[in-house]
Amino acid sequence: MKKTALTLILLLAAIATQAQTFYELQYTHPIDGRKYIGLMTYFSDERCKMRIVRADEGVKGKVWESDYVKDSDPVTTDNKLGVMYYRPLDARSMPTVFWVWRDFRAEDMKPEPQIFYDLTNVGDYFNATSFKEKQLSELTAAYLEKFYQPNDAEYKNLLAAAQKAGAQNKTDVVGKGADTPTLRLLMVANTEVSDIGIACQQDVKNVTNEFRNIARVLEMPYEQTIISEEEFGKANVAKAIENFKPGKQDIAVFVYSGHGFRFQDQKDYFPCIDLSPTAYDKAVENYSTMTDIYKAIIDKGARLNIILSDCCNTKVGQDTPTAVSISTLFSRASHSLDTDKLRNLFLGQGGNVWATAASPGEASWCSVKGGFFLLSFIESLRYQISTLTQEKPSWEALINLAIDEARKKTNGNGVPQEQNGVKQVKTKSIQ
Repeated sequence: MKKTALTLILLLAAIATQAQTFYELQYTHPIDGRKYIGLMTYFSDERCKMRIVRADEGVKGKVWESDYVKDSDPVTTDNKLGVMYYRPLDARSMPTVFWVWRDFRAEDMKPEPQIFYDLTNVGDYFNATSFKEKQLSELTAAYLEKFYQPNDAEYKNLLAAAQKAGAQNKTDVVGKGADTPTLRLLMVANTEVSDIGIACQQDVKNVTNEFRNIARVLEMPYEQTIISEEEFGKANVAKAIENFKPGKQDIAVFVYSGHGFRFQDQKDYFPCIDLSPTAYDKAVENYSTMTDIYKAIIDKGARLNIILSDCCNTKVGQDTPTAVSISTLFSRASHSLDTDKLRNLFLGQGGNVWATAASPGEASWCSVKGGFFLLSFIESLRYQISTLTQEKPSWEALINLAIDEARKKTNGNGVPQEQNGVKQVKTKSIQ
């Protein structure tokens, strides 16, 4: 396969990509004829690593390990092929893995990747025999000892995480009581607009699924209000905010997905959100500022307020970008939840978390799988609450990581300008 015969099709995969997920890779090297097995730890679109051993020797033989990066430089051609690939930083001894599909249809991808070792000769490739996701519970001592010595720090960390996850699956997460707070979500999304409507629809699914499941795991009451479709508009948003009444111990979440802008002389770093019900209505007559919404939400007095907006922050009248897409490894789920960290993040902290997708003058980008900022927020949230994350969960660190991951997603990949979010986080422990 010649390099000129490849086209990098930028397809963002399912939202559940974003904490440590594990994959087992198996292949037979065509030169030495030996079987190899690899354990890949996938952190995010931009971060993964793999450890490889010979199947018949395991850790008793030679061990190869390298961090991997997604190559985001598009290769253009007239041939209708798609490819995504992850290459090792140690290219001298570790393989590049890639997937190819035809006619721009990602559903035609095979689960098993193709492999090449020589970056200067991409035509010299072969097929892996298997590539499958490994549940965290499957990372037993016997399995991990194929790749690690028992005294390795990473071995101990992985084994402890697997054992903790298993124990949590057998016990109640948190007891119910009269003082149990409610997680209340108010989401506004311009799902009917022609250019980014499909991304906003996906944002609604992603965000509501995430917060609903958080409430379920923490056994908290959950309420949601969605302003979208024919209800989308300034008057309905104002009414929904007025009727949004969290209690003093509640968690209040406001999320906006849609178009945004800023006025030519605007000093406020946060954008205005475009609440025009149709493309024929003027944005400058149908908007709210995120600052006004932020003040309205926090004035309601909830213990923890989370206010997010995924929209452009470009000057009014400037053409808005259309949806683009980005390839990623097709991870399906996170199996490394630490409920103690989740509880600490949502029940053990109070204050205000406020962030938007782009700095003044910047566009906010999205794909058919959602806005990059909201995708990165969920990715970063799952990283913070992973059993494999060493640091204590922090909203400041979570938002910083979300902004950084969104920036990485829009650095290259055919996007004219990367986005750099704006945030204001003031939280403290209440335990």
